[in-house]
Amino acid sequence: MKDNVVIIDGSSLLYRAFYAMPLLTDSQGRYTNAVYGFLNMLLKLYEQLDPEYIAVAFDKDKHTFRNDMYAEYKATRKPAPDELRPQFALIRETLQCLGICVLELEGYEGDDIIGTLARELEKQNLSIDIVTGDRDALQLVDDDVTVHLTKKGITNMLAVTPDVMQAEYGYTPAQVIDMKALMGDTADNIPGVPGVGEKTALKLITQFQSVAGVYEHVDEVSGKKLKEKLVDHKDEAFLSKSLATIRCDVPLTYSLSEFVPQPREEDVAELFHSLGFKNLLERFAALGQFSHIARQAAPQAELVFLDPAAWQPERLAGQSVAVAMVCDPAVPVPELKQLALAVPDGVLRVPEDQLTAYMKGLTQCRQVITADGKTLLKVLSAYAPPQLPLEDTTLAAYLLDPTRTAYGLTYLSEKFAVPFTDNPDQPAATRLAHEAAFLSALWPQAEAALKKLGLDSLYKTIEVPLLHTLAVMEMNGFTIDRQKLEDMEQDLSRQADVLEEAIYDDAGEVFNVNSTKQLGTILFQKLGLPVIKKTKTGYSTDSAVLDELADKHPIIPKILQFRALKKLISTYLEGLEPLISPVTGRIYTSFNQMVTATGRLSSSDPNLQNIPIRTEQGRKIRSLFVPGEGYDYILSGDYSQIELRLLAHLSQDPTMIDGFQKGQDIHRRTASEVFGIPLAEVTPEQRSHAKAVNFGIIYGISDFGLARNISITRQQAKEYIESYFARYSAVHGYMEQLVAEARESGMARTMFGRIRELPEINSKNFTRRSFAERTAMNTPIQGSAADIIKLAMNAVQSELEQRGLKSRLLVQVHDELVLEVPAAEREEIEALLRDKMEHVVTLSVPLTVDIHYGTNWEEAK
Repeated sequence: MKDNVVIIDGSSLLYRAFYAMPLLTDSQGRYTNAVYGFLNMLLKLYEQLDPEYIAVAFDKDKHTFRNDMYAEYKATRKPAPDELRPQFALIRETLQCLGICVLELEGYEGDDIIGTLARELEKQNLSIDIVTGDRDALQLVDDDVTVHLTKKGITNMLAVTPDVMQAEYGYTPAQVIDMKALMGDTADNIPGVPGVGEKTALKLITQFQSVAGVYEHVDEVSGKKLKEKLVDHKDEAFLSKSLATIRCDVPLTYSLSEFVPQPREEDVAELFHSLGFKNLLERFAALGQFSHIARQAAPQAELVFLDPAAWQPERLAGQSVAVAMVCDPAVPVPELKQLALAVPDGVLRVPEDQLTAYMKGLTQCRQVITADGKTLLKVLSAYAPPQLPLEDTTLAAYLLDPTRTAYGLTYLSEKFAVPFTDNPDQPAATRLAHEAAFLSALWPQAEAALKKLGLDSLYKTIEVPLLHTLAVMEMNGFTIDRQKLEDMEQDLSRQADVLEEAIYDDAGEVFNVNSTKQLGTILFQKLGLPVIKKTKTGYSTDSAVLDELADKHPIIPKILQFRALKKLISTYLEGLEPLISPVTGRIYTSFNQMVTATGRLSSSDPNLQNIPIRTEQGRKIRSLFVPGEGYDYILSGDYSQIELRLLAHLSQDPTMIDGFQKGQDIHRRTASEVFGIPLAEVTPEQRSHAKAVNFGIIYGISDFGLARNISITRQQAKEYIESYFARYSAVHGYMEQLVAEARESGMARTMFGRIRELPEINSKNFTRRSFAERTAMNTPIQGSAADIIKLAMNAVQSELEQRGLKSRLLVQVHDELVLEVPAAEREEIEALLRDKMEHVVTLSVPLTVDIHYGTNWEEAK
C-alpha cells in the first residue's frame, strides 16, 4: 500500500473556516475563528486519512504570472474581511509551531504549488490527497490523486476520484479547464465566452471533447447566436483556458522529509494556550506524529477513589457534591444506569445496589454540581421529590456565551481552563468518576465568570429555578386524542389529493408537485409565468416566489395550499403519532433552555412552538391536544403585546406609556400619531400599517424591509418611520443609545442582566455591522420578554406546589403558558395565573394577560 501525502489549499480552507465559524477572539482581542476552524479540519483529516506526510500551500501575494497574461484576473474579488486578514499570518505561525510544512512562492498561486507537488510526488509512488474548496483542483484528479472538495463548511467533503468525477460532474479531470475556457469563472474574473454557462459548456465539451475540438468543428455547433459568440470570442476562450490551467512546473525546493511534522514543543504549548485552544492542544498531542507535545498539555489530576463500603450515603448531608451519570433517556422519567460522585475527599463509583440510597442522599447536600441539571432532576423523581440545590456548569456556559450550539465537556474544559481528557480506554465507571471530579473543579471557575459579567443574579433567580419547572413540565407531558389524529390525517390527506388533481388539471399533465425541477418546468416553461428567481440548479419555486406569483395563475394558490397541507401531515400528524406513549397516551416534548441566543425557550421531539395557528388547518392541530384523565379543561394565559410594553418601559417614551396606561389599542394609537388623525378615524389598513411599524421598530427594520412587508413604496415606508420617531422621540433616542452602548461594551444586555456578545458591532463590513446593530436594538426587548415569561413559569409552578393543586403546567409557547385543570380548580387557576403573570415584575405600564379555556388547546386560545 502506498504512503500518502495530504496537501492542503491553505488560503481556500482558511476562508471557508472563517465563514463556517462564528467570530471568536482570544484574551488579547485577536480574531481566531478561522484558525480554530482550520485546526479542527486538520484534526479531522488526520482522523480520516492518517497521512504519513502533510504540507499546506498558500498564495504568496495577489500578483502572479496570470496577471501578466490578463490584467483583470481576479480584479473583481473583494478584499478579505478585516477580521480574517490577520488570521493568515496567525495560521502560518500556528502551522510552523506544529512543524507542518508551509509552501508559498512569489508569482504563483497555491494551486500551482499543489499541482506541482501532486505531479512530482506521484512519480515517487505516493498516494496524494488534495484538500480544497476550489473546484479548479479537480483537473489534478487521476488514479493516484484524490481531491477532497469541501461541500459545506469545512468538515463535509466529497472525495473525488476519476469515477466520482464522471458521475458527479459529467466530464473528465482534463476537461475541467475546457469547461472554464468556455463558461469562464466570475470568482476569478476569467472571461470565457459571454453567454455560455455551465449547461451549454458541458453540452459542447461532451460533443467535441475539448475547447480545441469545439473550434475545429465550430461550423457544426447548433444555434446561430451561440456559433457567433464562439467565433467572436475565440481569443478569450483560449486565454481563459490558459488562466484556468494549474501550472505543474513551479520551481519548488523541498525535501519529502520536511513533510513529516516536527512540532516546536514549547512554542506549541505557549501559542495554543494564548489562543485559548487548550483542548485542541490535547487533541493534537494524542496524534502519533505530534505525540512529542503531549507533555506540554496540562495533566489531569490523579483521583482518589473512595471505597463505597466505607462511605455511606448519610455523609452526603451538608456536602458539596459533583454528579456524573449515565441513564437511559426513557420518557417521562430517564432510568439511571451508572452514578459517580465527587465529594471533598475523593470520588465514588456508586454500586448499582446503592443507587437509590445515594440519589436520596443528594437531597441533603448543600450543593449539587452537574452538567445536566434538568435530566438529574427527572432521574431523581424516581427516588425522591425532584428538588436539589443545583449548580449547572452547562447552564453557566450558556449564559456566558448564548450563541453556541453545543456546550460539551470539551468546550467547558476550554472555556474555563480546567483540564479534562476523556480516555475511551478506561472503564466506563472510571471515566464517569473523572467527569465528576472535572465538574467539581470546574464550578468555582464558572461561578467566578458569572459574577465577573454580572450574570449571577440571572443565573440564580431565573435560570436555575427554571430547571425544576422544565423538568416537571417534561414529565407532565400532554395528552393527544389518537382517534381524532388519525381521522384528521385521513381528512387532510383527502384534501391534499383533491388539490393535487386540481393542480394536474391546471397544468394539463401529471407531474411530481414536490419536485422543484418538474414544478419549475410546468410554471415557467409550459405556463409561461414570469421567472422571479433562479438558482444554480434551475428555477426557484420557494414560498417567496410562489407568493409573488399568487395572482398570476390559479395553479399557484393551490400549490401553496397543497404544500401547507403536506407539511401539516408529515410534520405534525405523521410526526406526532409515533411519539404518543402507549402507556399514558401522552407525548413528552423536550424544552431546550440553552439553544436560542435571545434566552427564549425552544421545544423539540415534537416542536410544539411551531404549530401554525394562522391557518384553519394549523389551528386544528392544536385541537388534538386535550386534558388527560382526571382533568377537564386546557387553560391558556397569554401576555398581550409584551414586547411593545417592554419598549415603552425601557425607553420611557411618554406617548407610548400614556397609550398603555389608558388601555388603548396601541396599534390604533400609533396610527393616530403617525398619520396625524383622531383615534376614531383610523382605518383597518392604517392600523395594520402601524402594527407593522410598531413591531418592525423592535427589530430595527429598514424602510426597504417595511416597504416589502406591507406592500408600499420605499419612500412611503421612510416617511412612516420618520413620522414614528418624530412622535415617539424617546423610542428613537433609546434605540440609538442601545447601539452606542453596544459599540462601547461589545455586547447587548437585557433588563435582568442577560448578555449577548456582538463582536461585529464595529465591523467595517456593512452587512455584518448592520446585523449587529439590529441585534443590539432587539436583544434588550426580546431577551427581557423571555426572562419575564421564565419568571412567570417559575412563579406559577411554585404556587401550584405550595397550594397542593392538581392542575399542571404543560407547555410554554412564546408568551403563552398552557395548563390542564380539573373543573373544581378552574376559577382558582385563572386567578393564580393572572396574578403571577401580571405581577411577576413591575413596569411603567401594566402587563396584561389574556386567559381562555376549553376542552382542547384550540378552544383555549
